[in-house]
Amino acid sequence: MAALVSIVIPVYNAAPYLEACLKSVLRQTYQSLEVLIINDGSTDESEEIVKRFTTADSRLSLYSQENHGLGYTRNRGISLCSGAYVFFLDSDDLIPEKAIESLVIPAETHQADYAVGKVMRLTEERRYIPKRHADFGLYNKDESVTIHERPEMLQDSIACNKLWKREFLVQQNLLFTEGKYYEDLNMTMRAAVLAKKIAVTREVVYLWRVREDENKPSITQQQMKLQNTQDRLRALLLNRKWLVQSAIEPRIISEHDLKSLLDVVRLHVIKYSLVQPAEREEWQREISSFLQQIPEDAAVKLPRKERTLYALLKEKNYGDLLLFSEMYTNTETRPIVKQNGARFELQGENNVYDVTPDLKPKIVVNEITRSEMNWELRGSVIVPKASLPVDAAFYGVGRAGSGSSVSQPISLEQADVSGLYPYETQSFTVNLNPKLYREEAVYDFYFSLIGNDADEHQEARVRIHPSAIKDRHILKLQNSVLTLYRTKQGNLSLRSQKNTLKQKVKTLIKKILK
Repeated sequence: MAALVSIVIPVYNAAPYLEACLKSVLRQTYQSLEVLIINDGSTDESEEIVKRFTTADSRLSLYSQENHGLGYTRNRGISLCSGAYVFFLDSDDLIPEKAIESLVIPAETHQADYAVGKVMRLTEERRYIPKRHADFGLYNKDESVTIHERPEMLQDSIACNKLWKREFLVQQNLLFTEGKYYEDLNMTMRAAVLAKKIAVTREVVYLWRVREDENKPSITQQQMKLQNTQDRLRALLLNRKWLVQSAIEPRIISEHDLKSLLDVVRLHVIKYSLVQPAEREEWQREISSFLQQIPEDAAVKLPRKERTLYALLKEKNYGDLLLFSEMYTNTETRPIVKQNGARFELQGENNVYDVTPDLKPKIVVNEITRSEMNWELRGSVIVPKASLPVDAAFYGVGRAGSGSSVSQPISLEQADVSGLYPYETQSFTVNLNPKLYREEAVYDFYFSLIGNDADEHQEARVRIHPSAIKDRHILKLQNSVLTLYRTKQGNLSLRSQKNTLKQKVKTLIKKILK
């Protein structure tokens, strides 16, 4: 008999996203589910939406309560559920149709305390792996491990991409922090350390929505509030204290120290300019006290960008820190970055900082038109902080070690002369010549600035807006078939295949079946 999985969904004013969330649950290939939907004092139409679903499917149950917050609500879900496993799903997110199945199978196979899989961030235009997960190469193969074998898994403190054995949660008294932000930091860290087996799947099991409604930011998008910063600092220090008092091996503590610095620098320090001026002195004291409790050795492993911000904090150089934050959050009110050819420099109070490697362009194809023998691509380009024209490259790179790279001319045109940086927003045109892609391969397209130190410029994957490509664009040449398409991640790719007899037969069959 299939193990019962309890899906716990806390709901608070999630009406715009709730129906999609619940439909993603009902589409699961794994059917042995109970779904506990807990309305945490919503004031919108969330409860009415839930009632429609509970009426239609007996596996879904609605519980209502006054507003207590996410930590309390998840803990109540644990106490209410009866499944062998527990899965937490936020009401504005989605799960792929095989998510639960992809987690149950390895959890059962390895008799793991929990199973974990990949997360993708979800926007209206695309999907992408969270930066931290990509940086540390998390969950790229199926395996059964412990945190001592894979300490880098401490970098993932998300509760929702994991299938938890309920017995493990209860026996270890693993609960979420109540009444605070970052309710899952302590629970997920302790669970990772205490688990005797962690089953890993390389499948995507969670789609974490990027909330783009600025008037109703989700919990994870309010890091500029002082209370928010204080809650994270205290949670991270509480975690460190537990690790030390539990005599956990030093390399686990060191990994957590690195995670702590990355959390604080990437999610709070970088937004220093958004802290209310009246709260900045208190914010500075809190951050300074926190850093004193984290060994400086941990900072050695920080990437260059984060290491620069860390150094400014240690030096108490809050003037330059404010400039960096304004640059990263685009909140400056006057130009603070100077362009020198293909290089970009931030003028600090006493130093000039080369920020060229920090400024990643963004390119989106908004329109594709086809002539007889080529495709014309049109769209927009953001070249951060560009005050002068730039030279750029548009090129396709073959996958799977083919080593092939094909460059195409790109025409850039200034689009907005009124901004602080007149050439930051540009339009582009590329005439894609299919004859250049003769090698049988899949090509992914990229955009980058050209300069004397080209290696220091970040390349950007070429994205394509959903409205620009309703279907795959197919072009047949004498000996090959080229297909231009949008990937699941929202990027532009091209597949080149030989036009063999077998391929011609397959094409003919498809036409007949239509």
